[in-house]
Amino acid sequence: MGEASARVTLVVGGTKGIGGAVTRRLARQSAVVAAFRSDVASAGRLEDWGRDEGLPVSTYQVDVSSKKGVDNVVDAVIDRHGRLDVIVFSAVQARLRSPLEVTEEDWQEVIATNTSPFLWLGQRAAEVVTDGGRLIALTSPFSRRYVEGYGVLGPSKAALESLVVYLAVVLAPMGITVNAVSGGLVDTELLRAQVGEPAIASVARRTPLGRIGQPDDLAALVEFLAAESSAFMTGQTVTMDGGYFLR
Repeated sequence: MGEASARVTLVVGGTKGIGGAVTRRLARQSAVVAAFRSDVASAGRLEDWGRDEGLPVSTYQVDVSSKKGVDNVVDAVIDRHGRLDVIVFSAVQARLRSPLEVTEEDWQEVIATNTSPFLWLGQRAAEVVTDGGRLIALTSPFSRRYVEGYGVLGPSKAALESLVVYLAVVLAPMGITVNAVSGGLVDTELLRAQVGEPAIASVARRTPLGRIGQPDDLAALVEFLAAESSAFMTGQTVTMDGGYFLR
């Protein structure tokens, strides 16, 4: 077992996009292990950033769509750091389909990536995370509102938010809080690859604050939920959308 660190965070899906922004923010308060599935280049850039900043960032390649994958990364963090305090779940499989076009393969793969790992992480948190620990999910307002193409992605996030409630209750006696951050349209590479500029500009115009979100906007909220100042908050899904859904 490696030497114990003062505080340790695992960010699943933590090398790019919103997860990457979360890793960079939380690395200033704790050692961070950023788990990723396949983008080795992004992981390398993140580790280079950590070295340049003198911050304790490492990466771990794993497929968390199975319980074995979740167990592997949690065990690796414990072996390396001797403890685990905060878990942030930011992994996403973004297959865009109408509900009438969703195949059995689509459904099983998206649920296996977007939802099930959070349950396995909650179970492991009960075993290894100590009093004052945090379990945080990244979700979407489109879990509860219709948007074109979210026929499988939206339901996967709705199930994730339900897990937040159930895990919050059973983990509370252990001193572990469970919450979710629900981001509106956020400017990531994934968004730019799937949504055209006219649609992005339209959302920005409709948003009272006049823009779409940035990854660091959501990372700042995750930082609050990971901190001691959020100790009396659990089972909540907090929306950060610039006011988009106010009208």
